[in-house]
Amino acid sequence: MPALVWNSQKLNLSEQDIPVITLATDVKVKIQMTGICGTDLAVITGKEPGVPGVIRGHEAVGTVVETGSNVTSLKAGDRVVVDPNHSCGKCRFCLQGKLHLCTGTDGQGMPIAGLNKNGTFAPWFVSEEKFLHKLPEQMSWEAALATEPLACVLHNFREARAKKGDAVLILGSGPMGLLCQFVAKRIGCTTVSIEINEGRLAKAQQISDYACPPEELTAERVFRILGDKKFDIVIDAVGTQMEMAEQWVERGGTIIPFGINGRYKYTISPTYYTQNAVRLLGAGEYLNTFEDALQFAKDVPEVSTLITRKYSLDQFETAIQELLGNSGNSAVSSEHPVLKSAFVF
Repeated sequence: MPALVWNSQKLNLSEQDIPVITLATDVKVKIQMTGICGTDLAVITGKEPGVPGVIRGHEAVGTVVETGSNVTSLKAGDRVVVDPNHSCGKCRFCLQGKLHLCTGTDGQGMPIAGLNKNGTFAPWFVSEEKFLHKLPEQMSWEAALATEPLACVLHNFREARAKKGDAVLILGSGPMGLLCQFVAKRIGCTTVSIEINEGRLAKAQQISDYACPPEELTAERVFRILGDKKFDIVIDAVGTQMEMAEQWVERGGTIIPFGINGRYKYTISPTYYTQNAVRLLGAGEYLNTFEDALQFAKDVPEVSTLITRKYSLDQFETAIQELLGNSGNSAVSSEHPVLKSAFVF
């Protein structure tokens, strides 16, 4: 089968063996659609390391075609969404119920489809039954594709103890930033966001209470929105905006470094955090939010609008370059913004 494999320097389209069921609890899925995630782009651009020889891709939906002898909750023909975080259930963290901190049976890290084990940038995928979730009837593939990233967002909002009436600032309006805006609005937060890309900003303006370029987020503007306070929660959805996060967080508030950029370094003053009672929240992988995310995608089908481009697997170079903004003006068009792309099979 054709598959996109990371070779230490770039993605390669190569022929791989079709995966087969080996365990009685295994399920074989025909992939319908798989999203290109910001973590995939981070690996491609050198911001994060990638494991060589692994089929990338971890946001996916598809149809069950075969089940192992002990599978009871799924059958051929069922539509499913993939949970790529395959916690081992045996390490000390899993035994404490901290599945999101799983270190794997070998101590080398949680097995995650598309990161350190074969993923979904391919037409076929095999997973244990417990890591597949049946889709509600009538849910679109596009909405269901938002489940995994929504699980990440919901986990961070839960850990931040976000509640109705909180003021939330989202720095960056890429796919994850936009999902943060959907969630903040659903909770009932006053939601403000920034973005430098014209097309993504236009989308943010449809979701947030107020969205603007970074330079327009002034003290005067914030005062008109919030009065004499700052933001209870500030989310850096870019991965390089800690200075701005510190500028706008309220005393007693929470900063969430959410975007992925392993090359970014920022020096903090512990005294500032102590004297202002500011929490710097690292929430880790999602924990027990996957089903909640699937329900959210059902209740807020507008999340499907984040999928703005679809490609066949052999068009991967075009898809990647467009997401990176190297394809002319289409990436900044407010009428047809490039928000999130997916491969379809």
